Amino acid sequence: MKATRLALSLGIVVMAIATLLAQAPGGRPGGSKPATAAAPTATAPATGSEQGVQQSLQEILEEPSSPESYRYDPQGRRDPFQSLIGPAPKIQPGQRPPGPPGFLIDEIKLQGVVRTKQQGLVAMVNGPDNKGYLIRIGDKVLDGEVIRITPSSVVFRQEVNDPTRIERFREVVKELSPEAARK
Repeated sequence: MKATRLALSLGIVVMAIATLLAQAPGGRPGGSKPATAAAPTATAPATGSEQGVQQSLQEILEEPSSPESYRYDPQGRRDPFQSLIGPAPKIQPGQRPPGPPGFLIDEIKLQGVVRTKQQGLVAMVNGPDNKGYLIRIGDKVLDGEVIRITPSSVVFRQEVNDPTRIERFREVVKELSPEAARK
């Protein structure tokens, strides 16, 4: 009994597809050849469910009218059409500004933190040029900015250039080395 129902359902779907292909110009959907007369077939009158199948198949086979009609909804995932390479770097290696604005966060080494009356906490850092610099909250570096200074660390907000991540920024914490903390 189940086998006959399955065979009947399969036959209806095959006939609906054949009917759609016969009605399409050139014998295929989206074809450009003129339509030819199809041979009459002996079929039973279309039932309500058969018409529903034929209508849904027609909707599936229709192409979008314009590229603007398609919208991608990432739902927390990255866009698969976005380049994984990312944009070009903003500054060439030989064109860095002098001092902390020209340093990458990874190149900075925290040497100490000083508390002042007027400015609060100020961090003393060593740059890649092995010179000492003072940085404060809000100071910019090449790939981020200082957002917080604690008595034993500096927290940077770093720009992330990774299209596989949703977040465009991350926090990087530079802590005092154990030798510097003992002094």
